[in-house]
Amino acid sequence: MSRLWHLLRLDRVTIQIALVVLVGGIVSAAVISVFLVVLRPEHEPPEIRETVGEIASIARVLDGMPRADRPRVATLYQRDDIRIALDAAASRLPAAEPDNPLLSSLLRTLPEGVTVAAVGRPEGQGPEVVLRLGDGQYVAVRRNLGGPLGLGLGPGLPLPPPFSSLGLSLIVLVALTVALSIWAVLRIVTPLARFATAVEQFGLRGEGGPLREEGTAEVRKATNAFNRMRERIQRLIEDRTRMMIAISHDLRTPLTRLRLRAEEIAEPALKQGMLRDMDLMERSIAGAVSYLREGGVMEETEMADLPSLIETICDQFTDAGFAVGYEGPQRLAVRLRPQAIARAVTNLVENGTKYGSTVIVRLGVHDRRFAEIDVEDDGPGVPDSEKEAVLQPFYRTSAARESVGGFGLGLAITADVARLHGGSLTLHDRTPHGLCARLRLPLDDASAGAGR
Repeated sequence: MSRLWHLLRLDRVTIQIALVVLVGGIVSAAVISVFLVVLRPEHEPPEIRETVGEIASIARVLDGMPRADRPRVATLYQRDDIRIALDAAASRLPAAEPDNPLLSSLLRTLPEGVTVAAVGRPEGQGPEVVLRLGDGQYVAVRRNLGGPLGLGLGPGLPLPPPFSSLGLSLIVLVALTVALSIWAVLRIVTPLARFATAVEQFGLRGEGGPLREEGTAEVRKATNAFNRMRERIQRLIEDRTRMMIAISHDLRTPLTRLRLRAEEIAEPALKQGMLRDMDLMERSIAGAVSYLREGGVMEETEMADLPSLIETICDQFTDAGFAVGYEGPQRLAVRLRPQAIARAVTNLVENGTKYGSTVIVRLGVHDRRFAEIDVEDDGPGVPDSEKEAVLQPFYRTSAARESVGGFGLGLAITADVARLHGGSLTLHDRTPHGLCARLRLPLDDASAGAGR
């Protein structure tokens, strides 16, 4: 019983969606029923209502008396505009069409047991109805209205204009039903959309505070779990960063003592080797701490001129004696974190100068949705089997370990910066040799057409 109650709880998303569909269907059916059964007869022309009323009255009287008395009563009902014929053949008229307005009105007013056999208009005469009474006798009733009144009773009877009071009432009722259904669905879906956005922002950028717990039971439960997971992840990152900073601080004192002792070594080769190893240890620890701190710093985004930022970095390397050039637009406004992007581009250019003699930085717009920064060098490149691995922290190719210093953090930091902006970092081969590191950043609508 408790499980059944749990399944039928109104705050469950499945129950709410089912209720929206059910209530929407019931309201729509009610609107259509009101239109067909209640409202529509009120808008029938007076001639239809009068004719239907008289025919129904005649049928009720004749059906309720003995068959032998019907000729006398039928004669009493005869008038200049009403003609009644007993034992009329139904075949004298075509079968009544389902959408005939006179037939529709008769079916709502005739007494039980009386049916309509035919509805039509004999040539040169007024509209005529052939009824079948309860005992099987046929009776034909013709009303001679003449003129346009008679014509209005044929199969082509015009319905009320679509923008009459009835039409407007129906439109308002349907619009209200649709609006209520949309509101109900949005009330169910909006918390889900907000939850998905928060998860995406935290997954890509680490942004956003705790998510408000609202919506259906399933969404509230998922939101609560997400908030607790988010707190655990942030606490883990903070603890890891504090631990590395503490380790770095604790290692400085023994490293300083080792450096002082190394300075007293008389043999030059041994002295230089020890000093070099200690420098490597200090830079390795500093690089690890820097990488961990990068993940915790949330620089605010702002509109910046990406070409100016890239050209400044290229000029710095050129002034240091490296062959680094820029190719691309002179202006392109992009919403980004300037310090993070500058660090990422610097890492890519520095990586290119380590392995190649010439580095070209190309900036372009792809599909009007992304800014692409290609940093190309003429070095040996990276094997396909290692292109994904080199984007991980502290991973270095065998060639890098043998010939170039570093700790394998440059590309990892750049990849993190790209993900922080909702972009990506990919590595591609150049022809005939070399590497192209492609940093892709998303553009907003204002940035898409700004490059020139």
